[in-house]
Amino acid sequence: MIRMWTCRNKDVDCCIKEFQLRSSRYENAIEWIPFDKLSITDKVGEGGFGCVYSATWSDGIRKIEKTKDHYYIRSREPFSAVAIKTLSDSSLNEFKNHMKCILIGSKLKIYGLTQNIETNEYIMVFQYANSGNLYKFLRTNFRDLNWQAKLKLLLDMSEDLYQIHYAGIIHADFHSGNILQHKGISENMKSYISDMGLSKNSYVDDSEGCVYGVMPYVAPEVLLGQGFTVAADIYGFGVIMSEMSTGQRPFDGYQFNEELAVKICIGLRPEFAQGTPECYIKLAEQQGW
Repeated sequence: MIRMWTCRNKDVDCCIKEFQLRSSRYENAIEWIPFDKLSITDKVGEGGFGCVYSATWSDGIRKIEKTKDHYYIRSREPFSAVAIKTLSDSSLNEFKNHMKCILIGSKLKIYGLTQNIETNEYIMVFQYANSGNLYKFLRTNFRDLNWQAKLKLLLDMSEDLYQIHYAGIIHADFHSGNILQHKGISENMKSYISDMGLSKNSYVDDSEGCVYGVMPYVAPEVLLGQGFTVAADIYGFGVIMSEMSTGQRPFDGYQFNEELAVKICIGLRPEFAQGTPECYIKLAEQQGW
């Protein structure tokens, strides 16, 4: 029997159904999640376009289980830990862009949408990252990271960023606070790019766009008013490479003001820690520096 559902908004119903039809696996299919099935636990992040909370989903994440008879059955993991984020616009742009990336290989898991019954705001339900974001992770774990571990995390980020750009999207807010860290059952740490609240179509002219973002990661041409591009995202990746080298946020000790913006525009770039391999520094400098 097919379970019927609706969120009582035709456009949102159509959006969910479209991505359901494009999903090839049961465990990857998104769904409309009744708000009363979620119990909010803690606030885990905050940005310019909304807060992120951890929550418990009583129905739980979809999964495929292998039985004793070696059959595979569809099931769920009741009371799963998830993350939720209020979407900043009714067009669901952030949700749609995340889904476009996931369909071509991006690894952050999106479970579906819900709606706050008090505010009527739409909320995206997605994978809970048990190790926080990269910025916080480096502050507490940097001494334990060798170069092999750092390069593995950077590879995860580069693959995710490639998928975003391949989907025809510019992230436009790429910094260490928007990169999630998750340690799985195998104890391997993985990085996922999140927070696409400012993302946009890479084919749309943004030459007159506003300047926003976390200043140390913003490309000089954007600071000069030329708008966000794929190249600006890649510049941000180079800045994150410096952060992975030092364990400190770029330009630590500077005030993020007009004076710093001017210095970046005339050539100031983040530093690398002593002992950083020369080939690594050269690679970072190739990211539009």
